[in-house]
Amino acid sequence: MKANYETQERNNNPMKTKILRNLFLSLSAIFALATTAHAQNLYVSAHTPGTGPYHHSILEFTPSGVQSTYASRLSFPRGLAFDSLGNLFAAETLAPAGDVEVGKVLKFNLNNKATTLGSAAQFFFEGLAIDIAGNVYVMGTDTSPTAAGTIFKFTPSGERIVFGSVPGDPDNPVSNFGLAFDSTGNLYATASGAQTIYKFAPDGTRTVFVGPDAFAPGEYPAGLAFDSSGNLFVSIETFTDPGADSIVYFSPTGVKSTFATGLTTPRGLAFDSLGNLFVAEAGVPEIPGGDILEFPTAGGQILFASGFGRPEFLTFGPPR
Repeated sequence: MKANYETQERNNNPMKTKILRNLFLSLSAIFALATTAHAQNLYVSAHTPGTGPYHHSILEFTPSGVQSTYASRLSFPRGLAFDSLGNLFAAETLAPAGDVEVGKVLKFNLNNKATTLGSAAQFFFEGLAIDIAGNVYVMGTDTSPTAAGTIFKFTPSGERIVFGSVPGDPDNPVSNFGLAFDSTGNLYATASGAQTIYKFAPDGTRTVFVGPDAFAPGEYPAGLAFDSSGNLFVSIETFTDPGADSIVYFSPTGVKSTFATGLTTPRGLAFDSLGNLFVAEAGVPEIPGGDILEFPTAGGQILFASGFGRPEFLTFGPPR
């Protein structure tokens, strides 16, 4: 009887409902401010040493570099992002030998329990980003000879929507990697084989932000991240010799500058709350062969972590 009474009271008291709604929004804002103001941990999707299809992991690093395993027994984890409530989302792909690839979006709640938000067959999932409404966007590369990309949008309830697409290239069938939102809600996506970065307006309208003219022959854009000034940082892979890769950045108007050179297979990029850039340098295919580099705002380069496997994507979030 008490439960029924409390339910009736809620339904008949719009002021109380409004207060509760405002409290929820306030708590969400407090979480966002707290995770920005205080030191955050770095989360890394990685190919960690092991055998079988499910030996990959999500690793967690404290600001001082202490490493722990956040999630294990994953299959090709890639893009990572936190929503405003502190849930961690991860893209992974089930790819059994001789079977159909299935891309999945995993949700780790505040109790660190994983559930599947959504999936798509015949796609390999890479980059992942979340908008302010909590919708999850993931880049899927299909199994066609051109390796074209489809951007899927998953609502908080798990509904799957095709938000947009990027073309592939039959001469360069490279996986499409990065996704990143700017401060006004536009989504940027790399069509790696086509050497193009596309800009998607919130309504899904696609335009070219920078095209092949911005890259040298054999350069393929991969990871994306925006700094606080709105510059878009891009990791560049060449798939040639170790040390031949780089990181560049584009101003909001598309003017290109070189940020770092001499890298080997840089992929995921992420800025911490102080503006330091962290880079997942996957290295050569041998495991363990990669590392995480830190580029402080004051300049220079620091080896943040190594010897754990082959990193793919990065994100910052609250300690778990």
